[in-house]
Amino acid sequence: MSRHLPKLILLLLIPTLVFSSCELFWEKPMEGDVYAIMVALDYENSSQSDLAGTIPDAEELFFALTAVTSKADRAFHGYKFLQEDKDIYSSSTTHDIGGTPISDYPSITNIENAIAQLATITKDEDLILFTYSGHGGADGTIALAPMNSGDTAYTYLTTTLLTRLSAVKGKKLVILDSCYSGIPIPESSSSLSLVYENSINDWFNQYWSSEDYTIPDIFLLTAAADTESWEISVAGHKHGDFTLTLLEGLGWPDPHPTISANPTTVDAVSQPRALKGSVLTVDSLYSYIKDHQTYPIRSTLFWPRTNVQHPMTNGGAMDMILFRF
Repeated sequence: MSRHLPKLILLLLIPTLVFSSCELFWEKPMEGDVYAIMVALDYENSSQSDLAGTIPDAEELFFALTAVTSKADRAFHGYKFLQEDKDIYSSSTTHDIGGTPISDYPSITNIENAIAQLATITKDEDLILFTYSGHGGADGTIALAPMNSGDTAYTYLTTTLLTRLSAVKGKKLVILDSCYSGIPIPESSSSLSLVYENSINDWFNQYWSSEDYTIPDIFLLTAAADTESWEISVAGHKHGDFTLTLLEGLGWPDPHPTISANPTTVDAVSQPRALKGSVLTVDSLYSYIKDHQTYPIRSTLFWPRTNVQHPMTNGGAMDMILFRF
């Protein structure tokens, strides 16, 4: 072997070592606090049909997100707005958001007030989550709590919700476990509305478009496109199939505990199963849900199904990092 060969190898390795060393000392991107408004209704004592899985959705997601945020060394501020097995039209319990008490009864007024107060305290580096488990309409609405006994239903346009959230600083993700929840997903220069009316030609033209990709102001992750969504039983209680799989992707214990036996420490929740390397992203959660949910995402000629549920997201080629570990 030539005596000069080891020197040559060393010279070739030096740039690699230098660049690798620099990479090891790169600063992590600034990541702020996590704020979550979590809404769920079971519609007991209302004109709407009861949903048994919505309250477990919110309660367990609250704990799972608390645990994931803690593992990522960030602060979690969660606000639950639940209508559970009651026929009252207000609540004596409040959340302190930005120094203002907001009733935790999930009416439109209270939800909008919570979002408005959130806008006074969040920063660009914060992560803002909005989750909803409840009824959804084919007209792009969700069903919030009535204000008085004369209201048979109090529907709210999801597009209005997105407009309200756009005033809040930070990265925003809206998670909807409801029927027809993919209908309000807006089109952008990097993604089409994801309902099935778009033809394959539309998708092809969008993919090969010369326009610059843009990151959506608000990311969405929804249980279904333009179809109904479904609940499923697990460990003596129910969840939306979408949320049950989302919980698994976030690291919820297996076998799944009941509500009364929720984990008592964040260590009971494992590292997220939906991790992509060392990060958890909207796309990694979406992919996990699509691959692991119980209901099929489509009906085929060889496997005809009536009840299908295709989760949806926006963003096109763009993705949003939620947590780094």
